[in-house]
Amino acid sequence: MALLRGSTRAGIGWRNVFDALVDGARNTLSVAMACACAGIVIGCVTITGLGITFTQFVIVLAQNSLILALALTAVAGIVLGMGMPTTPSYIVMVSLLVPALIKMGAIAPAAHMFAFYFAILSAITPPVALAVFAAAGLAKSDLWSTGWQSVRIAAATYIVPFMFVYEPSIMMIGDWLTIVTSTTSAVVGVMCLAAGLQGYLLRVATWWERIVLVIAAFLLIKPGYISDAIGVVLLAIVLLAQRLPVRAAAK
Repeated sequence: MALLRGSTRAGIGWRNVFDALVDGARNTLSVAMACACAGIVIGCVTITGLGITFTQFVIVLAQNSLILALALTAVAGIVLGMGMPTTPSYIVMVSLLVPALIKMGAIAPAAHMFAFYFAILSAITPPVALAVFAAAGLAKSDLWSTGWQSVRIAAATYIVPFMFVYEPSIMMIGDWLTIVTSTTSAVVGVMCLAAGLQGYLLRVATWWERIVLVIAAFLLIKPGYISDAIGVVLLAIVLLAQRLPVRAAAK
């Protein structure tokens, strides 16, 4: 595409295109190997009936509790993702765990997104955390400190998959009014959670402001107009408390 325009053609020739094709073929090898391994695992699960057995095991262990089944699926996703890339680990979870979530009441799109999210989060979750290895190498920082800091920064991301299951409107499923209100409250809730964990909103937050922000975050993330209203009130209290010292200093 760059060869078609004179302004982007400089420094690019057919040799560059050939080298790009060669690099693309080489990079495909890792993806092909991952897909082949995932195919072998899925074949073993299908032929031996392990998928059905594992699904029943999760249902029995969860005792018909959807939240417990989600927690088990989250742990399994992080563990599977530690040893495999995101796509193969997600495919394995689809074979083993997603059917159990659907049987316990989760809608199919939310169950799949839940599994996919935690397969991704394994890249920043210690002890393996392959993405953290790369980041720590670039920053020349301690691996464990970088890993736990990544978990702290991305803490809201660990809650988002649960929101998909309990509030499918966040995934644009349902009437438009519910979608708008649920998405808005969820976004504000995630912002409150980030501010509470990092200790900064309009300025550096005190210890009680951080606690109130975290409580407001969970109330806003939780589906329901009453919880949303309480969360907004708590957020307004913190905003007012942070604005007052600024105005006093200005006078």
